[in-house]
Amino acid sequence: MFPAAILLAVCAFVLFCVYDSVKPANFPPGPRWLPFVGCFPRFYRLRSKYGYVHLAMRDLAEKYGSVLGIKLGKQRIVIVSTHELIRKVLTQEEFNGRPDGFFFRVRAFGERRGVLFTDGIKWSQHRRFSLRHLRSFGFGHRKMQNQIVTEAENLVKFLHNQSLRGPVPMHGAFDVAVINSLWLMFAGRRFDYSDQRLTEILQVTHDAFRLIDTSGGILCQLPFLRFICPELSGYKSLMTILRKLWSFLAEEINEHVSSLPADEPRDLIDAFLMEISRNESSDSHDQFNHEELLVLCLDLFLAGSETTSNTLSTMLIYLVLNPEWLEKLQMELSKVVGRDRPPNTEDRSSLPEMEAFLAEVQRSVFIAPLGVPHRTVKDVCLNGYRIPKDTVVLVNYYSVHHERLHWKDPEVFRPQRFLNANGVFMPDDFSIPFGLGKRRCLGEVLARNSLFLYLAYVLHYFDINISEKHGPPNPNGNDGFTISPKPFYLVLSHRNG
Repeated sequence: MFPAAILLAVCAFVLFCVYDSVKPANFPPGPRWLPFVGCFPRFYRLRSKYGYVHLAMRDLAEKYGSVLGIKLGKQRIVIVSTHELIRKVLTQEEFNGRPDGFFFRVRAFGERRGVLFTDGIKWSQHRRFSLRHLRSFGFGHRKMQNQIVTEAENLVKFLHNQSLRGPVPMHGAFDVAVINSLWLMFAGRRFDYSDQRLTEILQVTHDAFRLIDTSGGILCQLPFLRFICPELSGYKSLMTILRKLWSFLAEEINEHVSSLPADEPRDLIDAFLMEISRNESSDSHDQFNHEELLVLCLDLFLAGSETTSNTLSTMLIYLVLNPEWLEKLQMELSKVVGRDRPPNTEDRSSLPEMEAFLAEVQRSVFIAPLGVPHRTVKDVCLNGYRIPKDTVVLVNYYSVHHERLHWKDPEVFRPQRFLNANGVFMPDDFSIPFGLGKRRCLGEVLARNSLFLYLAYVLHYFDINISEKHGPPNPNGNDGFTISPKPFYLVLSHRNG
């Protein structure tokens, strides 16, 4: 009896291994799948070799094609490259889902909540609700631009005070200004640069983005590792980060609860709390409750701060590494704006070189090279391949922004590519830093205004030089969910005249 049981168990194990290694019919080509781990060993070697997930994916795509199929642990993943195919994916309803792995649920108390990693009716409802109320508090209007100007003025004061002490740490210099631009509309207040609690949370935010990659990381691919090696798998660090973020945001929400007005909301949190009260006894209570609000806060806090702040810091890296462009932009500002007033959003159309520089940084050093992961909501065909329902789909923006047939010399930093023969700024359809379709970045209008005004203010008020003590900054950032700049310091001095 006992040997028979062992034999049966062995047979079952072998059958499972065979089943786990078989690809679905007509699945996109890719490396061979191994039982339990899929392509993880090969992917890990490539990521270690190149240092970045998107470069590991590029290596595989060069061998297997622009629709690449892999399996990491239990996750089936398809990586789509080239402008034509990516446009199809981003504008096709079947690809508009979000993954449902361990990481995407643990951040939301085991459920699917918020606007960043959800789909379907709940996602549509919360997105519409958030946009409608954010607009009523200034989002996309003159009020928002005025708030960014105020933050730009505070940023200049902060950087000036920092510069008096020596070289300024620029890798996180924009963090507070960027989060304040959103937080005024979202929570009705701004943070002070000396707020130590915020400083700690912003560092926690940076840690979170470096801990997890675009696919959800090893905890989505091999979730059982959290029981075997909680520290090595990153599970312990992830939970520490999440508890700090939950606590910070819960405090903000509780402050609103204790002072909630009886009539008109002051900000988005007020509006959501009022919606919770209205729906307590209705079927909509599942969509509007305190857990949903906390995860919405988490989504907007993380997405609204990290990418814009990192892009601004990266722009300064490219300015000091390309000093001719630093000189060009400052001369253009002096010519158009003058020295008697600060820049404003109306100046933007008269600053084509500034626009070209912004576009080229976002093209050549895309902060989120694989975007936010998608999920197929039903079986779908792409480029002749069948992609089953619930497959994770990664959109390789990096491939579009470095497509050689279109850009000719994509590895070269050349803002002139966005200027025509008359020096007029010319947008390019192959540059899609905010995505396309229904999943296009929710905060695009805020991000575009912030990138322009914060950079324009810094260039208007400061001369910028490499610190002799610290040396030139490294343009190759830290890998993670986004690419974040490594610590770097610059010498800022107030511009005369």
